[in-house]
Amino acid sequence: MAETNATILIPDISGFTEFMTTTELTHSTHAINILIDAILEAVGEEYEVSEIEGDAVLLIKKGSAPSQKQILDICLKIFNAFHFQRKWLQQHTICPCGACQAIINLTLKFIVHHGPLAEIKVGRFVKQSGPEMIVAHRLLKNSIDNNEYLLMTEKLLQQVAASTEPAEMIWASSSEEYASIGKVEYRFTLLNEARKNVPEPPAPQSYYHSDNTTYLEIPIAANFRDVYMVMMNISGRPEWMPGLQKIEQDVAYAFIGSIHHCTFDNYQAIVSPLRMTVSDEGIMYAESCLIKEMNLSVVNEFVFKKINEKICGLACRFMNVGESPVPEEVKAAHFEKMHRMAVQLKEYCEKKEESLFEPSFQ
Repeated sequence: MAETNATILIPDISGFTEFMTTTELTHSTHAINILIDAILEAVGEEYEVSEIEGDAVLLIKKGSAPSQKQILDICLKIFNAFHFQRKWLQQHTICPCGACQAIINLTLKFIVHHGPLAEIKVGRFVKQSGPEMIVAHRLLKNSIDNNEYLLMTEKLLQQVAASTEPAEMIWASSSEEYASIGKVEYRFTLLNEARKNVPEPPAPQSYYHSDNTTYLEIPIAANFRDVYMVMMNISGRPEWMPGLQKIEQDVAYAFIGSIHHCTFDNYQAIVSPLRMTVSDEGIMYAESCLIKEMNLSVVNEFVFKKINEKICGLACRFMNVGESPVPEEVKAAHFEKMHRMAVQLKEYCEKKEESLFEPSFQ
């Protein structure tokens, strides 16, 4: 069993357990995967990815410990990448579920330690182990009264040169007592101010000119959130939308700006979500729709209004955003398609027996 000195760096997504157990599992898992990808991209090749531990990434850097400044730099790089991606997800989501709406609450903390590690090889897999790895993981549970911080053990700091840079962070000393390990001393700095400095992602291009076009309205015997989730699931629309044969898209999930190529019986449409707002009383959703064969460029707008927990009202309309007026015959044909779509959506949703949301969300 080989043994080598290494720096252990663990970025840990705080709030992950609550996020996963109180919200929709599929969407929360998808969001966490995107955020972990952002962490890994920020790390690059500077550290070796030893393991993905659900809510955390175990990173290893073999050899002598980096300087305190180098550690701070890589942690802030990861921190900025994580929160930039989190903000982007929050800006671009069109999903009202608890997972997608709670992304804003996720935070990130760091544990950094150094010491000898043993490598255990099982087939083609290599796992890092040893007492120092146990120490690093135990430190994830500590008495720091904050969810975002950088913690470095004294054992690590004893092996690195003190930073000669101007003091930008305020450090405090503390310790924890763990069974079978004993006392572990460390220093930590809070990252609250660093979070304020994370750049804002470019705002999504969601503006469109609204007018007084009349809405088509229809009642649906289903919860308004469930009806919207059927509409929002663009890749699943061929199950119920009249004449829609298939959907081709480059992404797994729909979000503001995602592109979806829709093949109907006698034309092609390019659909892209533009906007979604949600409240306890309803959801408003809009998407652009381009049909080149008809020289038609419109915004389809849908309002899902709560009547009670089991009944909602659907109001939908389309507004021309093309450079030329829509011929009356084309307008009439598109209105008829929207009416048939609303009727099919109603029938599909009223046949569904299960809610797409956990009881706690409703």
